[in-house]
Amino acid sequence: MQWLADVLPKSLISGMPGGASAVRFVMNPSAEMCLSCRASKMLCGRPRCPILIKAAQLAKHAGSFTTAGNRFSGASPPGVFVGRVGYPKVYVGPLVSAHPDPWRFDLPESWLNMSVDTIVGFRFELLRATGALSVYDAADPSESLIRLHELVLSSKPVDTELELRSPPRAVLTLSDDVEPMGPTAPYQGMKIGGSSADRRIERVYYDADLKASQAVIDLYSRGVEVSRIQKSFSVGMMGEGRRRRLVPTRWSITAVDTILSEKLIRQLVELPEIGETRLYVLENLGSTYIGFIFPGEWAYEWVEAWQPRTVWNPSGSGAELTGDMEDWRGRTTYAEPGGCYYAARLAAAEGLLRLERKGRVVLLREIHSGYMMPLGVWSVREAVRSLFRQTPEKFGSAMEAVTQGLSKSSVPLRTWLTKARLLDEVIHQRTINDFLGESR
Repeated sequence: MQWLADVLPKSLISGMPGGASAVRFVMNPSAEMCLSCRASKMLCGRPRCPILIKAAQLAKHAGSFTTAGNRFSGASPPGVFVGRVGYPKVYVGPLVSAHPDPWRFDLPESWLNMSVDTIVGFRFELLRATGALSVYDAADPSESLIRLHELVLSSKPVDTELELRSPPRAVLTLSDDVEPMGPTAPYQGMKIGGSSADRRIERVYYDADLKASQAVIDLYSRGVEVSRIQKSFSVGMMGEGRRRRLVPTRWSITAVDTILSEKLIRQLVELPEIGETRLYVLENLGSTYIGFIFPGEWAYEWVEAWQPRTVWNPSGSGAELTGDMEDWRGRTTYAEPGGCYYAARLAAAEGLLRLERKGRVVLLREIHSGYMMPLGVWSVREAVRSLFRQTPEKFGSAMEAVTQGLSKSSVPLRTWLTKARLLDEVIHQRTINDFLGESR
């Protein structure tokens, strides 16, 4: 996987799992293990995550896809998916719906205030077609991969006809990083109708001298939605000619969040510091988000508290926490909470840039009982974006803000501080004014 160094941030490479084959089967994995794994590392040794299997069974869905023989006709939002099972040979294919106007079904930026049932309904309307390709095929794409590229280039839904190898299986596949995936079927051919190419994406697609990371930044600066950048990145549509690769969707999501947030942070460090402490609070999709901006140099912390009877703490007796942080020097290792850390970091950096100030950002997320189905890191990114659009409360001291903020949480401060190192530092640090006061 040497090529990954060319397209993925180093901190992500260091966090990629070494494979489940070396892990012994764990009969009763702890909440701590499940929270660390989130079905990405398979630490329990099982081939499939039992928690996600149970969660998928709880999902309500109706109807099934009908096909004319081995053909299915519909429209793609446009959407694609690149799997990671079997890497470097992976399963790749389009997302296609029988709905006449499915543009919203694969655009998570439009889902923020929708219910879980509505979001799952969108995803179950999409047939995920799969065909095996090598990740190296992006350097010299076949006709089938070029068709997928044409699909992703489109700025609106594209009429699509699939030739399937077998009938669709009515399943719901869940992941902590990726949006829920509905019915799936292997395919052997695809025809697409006329499409209207997005010139912004087309520009980087045909630029074989542009590095992938710079292409990501260029698309973002031109207003392309993060989810669309991630799709283009995933199907190998950017990067230097022969070095282009397919990137599994799960990895591409975090890679794009990482590239963009690191770019924004480099801009933040040149800004003046914020002059007061700000508190933001948001309730969304079974979670309470509490955000603080404290005066100081750029630093960032993300901490999650999973209450019992939630997806990664289904049978615990108390809240299970995970978190990580960085200061102005950044980080060189993969963050403990996984993709959510990077998705929230991008949204936090965007929020500070709108203020034209730098500061120390602490984000706390409490996930309440009943949150039994992961929806993907998009939900965190969009929630934190919305969080920083709220009107904040302003405070003269850090402790006042923390006391007010945690009044919205059922997790006590001492529990948060077991993981929130930056918050602990902010609360207990002593300023020059403290020392001046003692000398008077």
